[in-house]
Amino acid sequence: MGRPDWDEYFMRIARLVAQRATCLRRQVGAILVKENRILTTGYNGAPSGLRHCLDIGCLREKENVPSGQRHELCRALHAEQNALLQAALHGVSVKEAVLYCTHHP
Repeated sequence: MGRPDWDEYFMRIARLVAQRATCLRRQVGAILVKENRILTTGYNGAPSGLRHCLDIGCLREKENVPSGQRHELCRALHAEQNALLQAALHGVSVKEAVLYCTHHP
């Protein structure tokens, strides 16, 4: 295995970030990068201050809701949202940044 290019390097990091996800259905990681420097990271899970699905369960899972339906029952934020929120909370500009994400819409 040779030295990864920048895209592969950042995707590997995004996959590592996904391991922090607290969603029972899917583990997604995202990182915002500018000029080959990581600005922020994010993973899918409950917003700060709310209990995680890992701790209290998932209503969509309990009711066997198919993937892609009844999103109003989900307390989790997307990894991309969390990465952007972290930038906003810390005053980090994301202008011209690139988002690397382990999953796509």
